[in-house]
Amino acid sequence: MSLKPRTYKVVFLLSLIVCGIFFYARVTKSETIEEMRERIKSRNAEIAELEKEIALYQKNLDATSQKSKTLKGEIIRLTTQIKKLNADITLTQRRIDTAELEIRQLSSEIKTKEQKIVESREAIAGLIKSLDELTTDSLAELLLKNLHISDFFSDVENMQRLNQAIQINLISLRDLKIDLEEEKSTQVVKKQELEGLEDQLLDRKGLHESGKREQEQLLSVTKNQEATYQKMLQDKEKKRREVLDEIQKIEDELRKQIDPASLPEGRSGVLAWPVKGVVMLTQSFGSTPESKILYNGKPHNGVDLKASMGTPIHAAEAGVVRAIGDTDMFPRCLSYGKYVLIDHPNGLSTLYAHLSLIKVSKGDTVTREQLIGYSGATGYATGPHLHFTVYDSKTVEFKSSSVANSTCKLLPYGGYLNPLAYL
Repeated sequence: MSLKPRTYKVVFLLSLIVCGIFFYARVTKSETIEEMRERIKSRNAEIAELEKEIALYQKNLDATSQKSKTLKGEIIRLTTQIKKLNADITLTQRRIDTAELEIRQLSSEIKTKEQKIVESREAIAGLIKSLDELTTDSLAELLLKNLHISDFFSDVENMQRLNQAIQINLISLRDLKIDLEEEKSTQVVKKQELEGLEDQLLDRKGLHESGKREQEQLLSVTKNQEATYQKMLQDKEKKRREVLDEIQKIEDELRKQIDPASLPEGRSGVLAWPVKGVVMLTQSFGSTPESKILYNGKPHNGVDLKASMGTPIHAAEAGVVRAIGDTDMFPRCLSYGKYVLIDHPNGLSTLYAHLSLIKVSKGDTVTREQLIGYSGATGYATGPHLHFTVYDSKTVEFKSSSVANSTCKLLPYGGYLNPLAYL
């Protein structure tokens, strides 16, 4: 049996399907996708420039914090800090724009691949139908029906071509499905990233407004007078020392209740660092040269970690938020400022202090390394940083300060441990 003209036409058309059925779609789509890629590239270049600008602001802030406290210096620091926060907002917006473009690009690529899969399936179905038409008769029957031996071999070659075409299309279909699933997974991740960036943008705007209020309040209180500012600092320092002395006395007693047998063995990794990236200690635990100056010679009940204004702070371990607070709500309560206290199943509790923004509520269940807030300089702090304390959970309690004229309500106290033994 020789192939009819119609069959030759079918084979020819299917060969086109195998070789280039998607050519037109690929060309027209790639132009749109390429344009989006160029825009993404441009956005990434802007992001890199903004990151350089923010790094320069931070360098200036670090240099300012090393200088002696003057009203002029503090105004300069706050102004630089506000500029940095404003750049943070712009940077986050650019990242949102980039994420949206990447999602659009993925959507376009997914749509193209879905269309290719449909067309590939149709091509395979057509090839199988044509092969079925050729293989209705056995090889012996084909040989008997063909008048010329060349026609017989032509039919056999056509069957082989169709078989090869089916195999090629099946492999292409498999690869398309794998690519499609990968792009869909990437799209899900990008959408989650976008949601996180949108939340972050709101947080950054809140921090920016807070920084402006802080600057306005400082100018309002001091009336732009250096003498007024220095007296304010002296009064703050006096009150702070009184509160610190009280905390030390209470926690010295609570430390006697610590039961080492009920606590995890001290080793690295029991707790995660609450600040990501390169961690720098600005003050260590216990009796240090700094604590002799800053804590009236008393040991430091935690560690201070370098964290510029608005640095994300993460839970050191899974647990339940036992308390959140803000000592700045009480005038002259120069203590932890905005803080979060988390109880962990391993018997430890962790305190995160001087935050600028809290992202959790009392009673919330948190996971290890979950975002719980942003660093700041609330309470009494010589500059933005994170104060991190680890307690024996059983010893933690809350009391109002008994210091004369103090307004501090429900401060956290506990038998403190060396955080560095668990980080």
